[in-house]
Amino acid sequence: MMKLDDEAAMVLDLMKKSGRPTLETMDAKSARAQADGLAEKGEIDAPEVARVIDGTLPGPKGAIGYRRYWPLGAAAKVLPTLIYYHGGGFVIGTLETHDSTCRRMCNVSGIQVIAIDYRLAPEHPFPGPVDDALAAFNHIAAHAAQFDTQADKLAVGGDSAGGNLAAVICQVQKQSGRQMPSFQLLIYPATDNHTESASRRELGDGYFLTTALMKWFFDHYAPKGIDRTDPRISPLFTKDLAGLPPAFVLTAGFDPLRDEGKAYADRLMQAGIKVTYTNYPGTIHGFFSLTRFLKQGLRANDEAGYALKLHFSQG
Repeated sequence: MMKLDDEAAMVLDLMKKSGRPTLETMDAKSARAQADGLAEKGEIDAPEVARVIDGTLPGPKGAIGYRRYWPLGAAAKVLPTLIYYHGGGFVIGTLETHDSTCRRMCNVSGIQVIAIDYRLAPEHPFPGPVDDALAAFNHIAAHAAQFDTQADKLAVGGDSAGGNLAAVICQVQKQSGRQMPSFQLLIYPATDNHTESASRRELGDGYFLTTALMKWFFDHYAPKGIDRTDPRISPLFTKDLAGLPPAFVLTAGFDPLRDEGKAYADRLMQAGIKVTYTNYPGTIHGFFSLTRFLKQGLRANDEAGYALKLHFSQG
């Protein structure tokens, strides 16, 4: 039987005793302010990188912000690149909430990371975040030289909602006949937002990401009338996964999204895709970013970085 790590148990206890209202009891603006504060306290101090450049690129409904990270010690002037989409249920999250994580993966992998500040619900429900995610990937691919990279050396990645977006990008690019990413880095991705998996039933209360919070996120992102079996919302519902890019898929043992992440990894493997799957059994959703308190998160950041490094060293 799985046992919750002591660090994860401590974090959950601190959250319980904090007296703060839970996000699903708040409006989106207030929830963002609280979540940003938690992220600031939860992420370990940002490591130094060689340089950071903030900018914007054109999107379907206006400019999309991005942040570019260049790794320490990189001798090359052109590097493979990870385009990263933050988590937050499509409602919360910013470039700042995942800054330390992106910096660490950048240095460990030795490649450039470009984090994307896509539009959020409820102001911009589905398909707004998907449209921005696709626009960012295609713009960077079309202007690779301007971003000090190559169009055939672009990976996509993200955690939770961001992992969903990364998986969706790969599928949509394949279906449209456009260039696909070279690699997909999926950190506890939300792949099935229609079916109640065993892990969603068993872990939906008491482990940070709750059933109530997931409902709040998706009522904002995909409100009534939107088909949640649409593969752009639930990529696990895509019938044919053959031909997609190789993948690194990570899950957490006490995460309601665990089973759907594993199911997506299994389906990719069954379709003949090269997949590295890893599960951190004793920890919770969000641990990849809660690195000040959860040292497993630092280990997972490094493992993701090494996965990227290995992929691009073979290409």
